[in-house]
Amino acid sequence: MPLVSTIINVRNGAATLREAIESVLAQTFTEWELIIWDDRSSDASASIVAEYHGERVRYFLSPQDVSLGKARSDAIRQAKGEWIAFLDQDDIWLPGKLEKQMALADESVGLIYGRTIRFYPRGMERDYDQKHEYKLLPEGNIFTQLFTKSCFIAMSSAVFRRSAIEAIGGIPDNIRIIPDYYLYVAVAHQYQVRAVQQAVCRYRMHSDSMSQVAAQQMHQEVLWLVDHWAASLDPNIVTRCRKRHQTAIALEEMGSLRTLRSGVVRLFAQGSVASQASRPFTFVFHLVRRNVRRPYWRVLGS
Repeated sequence: MPLVSTIINVRNGAATLREAIESVLAQTFTEWELIIWDDRSSDASASIVAEYHGERVRYFLSPQDVSLGKARSDAIRQAKGEWIAFLDQDDIWLPGKLEKQMALADESVGLIYGRTIRFYPRGMERDYDQKHEYKLLPEGNIFTQLFTKSCFIAMSSAVFRRSAIEAIGGIPDNIRIIPDYYLYVAVAHQYQVRAVQQAVCRYRMHSDSMSQVAAQQMHQEVLWLVDHWAASLDPNIVTRCRKRHQTAIALEEMGSLRTLRSGVVRLFAQGSVASQASRPFTFVFHLVRRNVRRPYWRVLGS
């Protein structure tokens, strides 16, 4: 039995899938299986997977086109390992990722993640998590920080204890777009979390952007998440989270003439005008700091 079941959820990922698979094969930790769950791809994804023979690489074609949340759940049901790791089709693991994470595994831990590097087509790199770019990644009880610091974990950096996913009841059917964030919060609510401070994976940035409708649905799901765990959070945190995501929805609405009026009303009634006014200054601050100070991922290495 493999200790780690690695899941790659694929939807038309032929352009980057081979590189993702190779990064699993290159792991210094060898007690793994690879599950590739194909969500009805229409490109050459299946042909690429067929190049990799062996009992440890298993391919499944989804019987129907489903949401990411359902695809994650379907793939998890095929896993044999004690730990469940995810690698998105366009991301890349660094060779020591699983070895470093399994070294931190103990009975109290339900989630282990690591530092992630965003990389861009023209060669630019920066930390995936701007909140912890110049400090250690949080460990232990990080439940509240997943709301105050937003979603600072990249799914490709995460490894979940399988029994923890089972204990929280898996991913609810209504979570279609943000199953990753749901898993972080739900597991962190019941279990301790550990972090590898060094970089463990690379997160590919590209020109594909989420549609306006999907972006609004994403923030609506986060609002459901906030309401779902409101009783476990400080009321002030709940209020700030609601304002932050109502603001994001308002900005999406304001991007279309058809919903411009409702967006403006939402921004002033439920969102935060002040946060938008401060955004240019925050952007400049981070830009200047990156040019005068080395981020932790460069200092700590991989």
